Amino acid sequence: MTITVHAQTADAAAPAQPAYDPMPSIPRLLTELVAEEFWTGYATVRGDAGTFHPDYLADRKRTALLLRAVIADLVALVDPANTHHAAQAAAAANALRRADWQMLLPAEAARTWLRGQYERHTEDDDPHPPNCLGGCRGSGWVIEPVIWQNDGVPVHAEPVTCLRGEEDDPHADDCTGCRGSGKKYDAEHREYTVCGAYTPDPAYEPAPRPAASDDPWSSSPPGGYDDEPPF
Repeated sequence: MTITVHAQTADAAAPAQPAYDPMPSIPRLLTELVAEEFWTGYATVRGDAGTFHPDYLADRKRTALLLRAVIADLVALVDPANTHHAAQAAAAANALRRADWQMLLPAEAARTWLRGQYERHTEDDDPHPPNCLGGCRGSGWVIEPVIWQNDGVPVHAEPVTCLRGEEDDPHADDCTGCRGSGKKYDAEHREYTVCGAYTPDPAYEPAPRPAASDDPWSSSPPGGYDDEPPF
C-alpha cells in the first residue's frame, strides 16, 4: 500500500517575515544619530540645559539610543552566525529598555522588541526634532519639486519624506530609468519626473576611458600606468 504524505517540506515553507520592512538606510540612520546626539550634547556643553524643555532633551536621548541599537541590529542581521554582533545588538536594545525603566530581556526578545519600537518611531506624527537639519520643523515632510520642464525649471512640487539633510540614495549610471541623473524623461508630457527606484541594467557597459596621454603636462595618467599606485 502506498501512503502519500501531504505535509509541506521545509523548502516549501512560507518565507520568514523580514526584520525591517522597508530596510532602513544605515547612512541615514547615522545622520539622524549624529543630529540627535548633537542637540543633547549642545545643551549640556553650553551649561544651559535648563532652557531646553525637558521633554525635548528626553526625546533626543531616547531617539539616539534607539537609532544606535537599530544600527547594531542591522549589522548583526548581515551575519546571523556572528554571536558577537548579536550580543552587541541585544545589549544596545536593552540599553534602550533600561532608559525606559523596563526589565531587561534575553537577546532575541530584546531585538524583536527593538524592531517594534523602531516601527513606532517611523510612524510617529512628529518623528524629527523641531530644529531638524532637513528643514521639516519636526513634521518629517518637506516640499520638493518632482516635475521639471526640459530647461530644468520646476513646475510641480509635492510633500516628500524629510531625510534630515541627507541626500537621497543616488542612482548609478546603469539605472534604466535615469542613467544616474535621478530624473527620467516623460515623452508623453515632454517633462522630467523623479526616478522613483534605482533599477540596474544588466546589459550596461560603461563608456571606454579616453586614451592616456604621454604629455608630461597632461592631467591624464601616462599610458600603461593607469592601475599602478602613485608611490
